[in-house]
Amino acid sequence: MQGSETALRMYTDWQAQVAAATADPEGKQKAAPDLLSYVEGVAANEPVTRADRGEARAFWSWRSQPEGAPREVGHRFLAQACGESRGLQVLEDTPAGRKLDSYWLGERSVREALARDYQLKLPDVEALATQVWKTVSGRYADAAQGPVVAFAADIGADSVLGADELPRLLAHAEVGKDNIKFPIDMPRHGQLPPEIDGLLGDETLRSQWRMEDIDPGRSTPRQFAEKLGAMDVPERLKESREAAVWRLGLAETYDELNARAKTSQPAAVNEFLPGVDVRPVVRPAAPRGPTAGHGILNPAAALTLPPPAPQQQPTGVER
Repeated sequence: MQGSETALRMYTDWQAQVAAATADPEGKQKAAPDLLSYVEGVAANEPVTRADRGEARAFWSWRSQPEGAPREVGHRFLAQACGESRGLQVLEDTPAGRKLDSYWLGERSVREALARDYQLKLPDVEALATQVWKTVSGRYADAAQGPVVAFAADIGADSVLGADELPRLLAHAEVGKDNIKFPIDMPRHGQLPPEIDGLLGDETLRSQWRMEDIDPGRSTPRQFAEKLGAMDVPERLKESREAAVWRLGLAETYDELNARAKTSQPAAVNEFLPGVDVRPVVRPAAPRGPTAGHGILNPAAALTLPPPAPQQQPTGVER
């Protein structure tokens, strides 16, 4: 039922566009020729900036369980909460993103209703669900005018953030690796020696690698050494990067890498909450659907975060 209602709303919006174009005496308004073209037009033409927000843009991917939270929280909702309290642009809050999000193309019931109720081919609808978010997120990233904030822990190669947005931001003249900030700490990766894991946690590198690159089931240390050696790193990290590349290049497996580097490590202590067991960030256990989290039913209200303190303490490995 929900799928049919949403599909009908899309059809109604398209028909309203057709009616407005028909009633335009000067012919300046144009209507999409069909329903799928209408949705594509929303992604390609609707604004990707909110006039009442600042220049800084937030991006997000997946979810994690913040310290003290009773359950996992989608990083989207953290981004939206900060968007409201700190004036960040968030794609789902822009005119284009809000309308596409309301169409719930990430829900299979909606895609099936579109195909069934409006005589569309299901593969075409499935392709549309992926393409519209790729289009609108690309426009959103291209519109960045300076530093951006990425709400993500590990980043998947097939996610919208990993596949589309970050490559654009890295190549963006106004952004680049030095202007992508990560407010969420990177989880500890036990398959890597602490020194190498710490190196990858630097903000200038987090945007350049993907969790598949260090997945023991998908890569070897030597393969990752090749990718790490090609990454763009600041001068202060070049010596550490060369040492990591050398160590990774000696091992065929991550077990071998850890065996070579095995040393006793002191237990991590939370200086603010001694004795508290801090749960690691949850990583995805399986590939996600075609929209990688965009356009799905909102499972929780956005969090309300306090305004920023006058002086922010640095995050990540610098803390």
